[in-house]
Amino acid sequence: MARCSVCGKEILMPFKCSYCGDYFCAEHRLPEKHYCPGIFAAASPYEKERKSRVEIEEWMPPRPVSRLSPSARDEIIHLSIGTMLVVLVGFSIIGYNFRIPPIFLAAYATGFAASFLIHELAHRSYARSKGLYAKFKLDPMGAILTLVTSIPFIPFKIIAPGAVVIFGLAPIDVLGMTALIGPLSNIALSAIFAIAGLAIPTLARIFLPLSLLNALIALFNLIPLGELDGRKILAWSPSKWAISFALSIILLITTGFMFYYF
Repeated sequence: MARCSVCGKEILMPFKCSYCGDYFCAEHRLPEKHYCPGIFAAASPYEKERKSRVEIEEWMPPRPVSRLSPSARDEIIHLSIGTMLVVLVGFSIIGYNFRIPPIFLAAYATGFAASFLIHELAHRSYARSKGLYAKFKLDPMGAILTLVTSIPFIPFKIIAPGAVVIFGLAPIDVLGMTALIGPLSNIALSAIFAIAGLAIPTLARIFLPLSLLNALIALFNLIPLGELDGRKILAWSPSKWAISFALSIILLITTGFMFYYF
């Protein structure tokens, strides 16, 4: 009877990895579940493309900077639409009160947009720093649900206009951390805005809605369902998911109370 190379469990019918040749149980049979050196050593499509581009540029003469590629243009369009949808959700939190001073409206719009962009760009940047190809892409159904819940009298908010799509093979800890870093950025922003609202009462009407929106973004994305970040984080590290989920709930309750009663 063979033993799993990861957990040591005795297995009657073990799975043999075609990359590294070791034997594993059903839980660790996939390459990304047992940190397979044979598959992780292969360069990702993004890394191969980068190396190829560098080799070509080494012998080619200098040329004028080219325009954005179609893929980059599409990503900018998708990010712009996603940002606008999240800004609408943010304004629904304050009841679309456009009679407030223009500087307040500008601060709200900037803060709402930054809350979304920081989340998505955190995913994208971390994945690319690990040699993966990553880009933001709108999700039609998520975008529609985000738009619908931007109506003020709807009590719950869905903030999922799209997600960063990752191409390439990576260890589960890289995938898990890539998923976690987005909600973590919103948890940090929510705490910072809440503290700023308490420290500067005159600007609390700006900081507290921003804190509440970031808590909502973090909590919703940590739900362990479908393609949301929570499912990937839970599969990687249940303890890290539980801590992050608890923090987002605490922040949501705290900032909600501060927003509605202060």
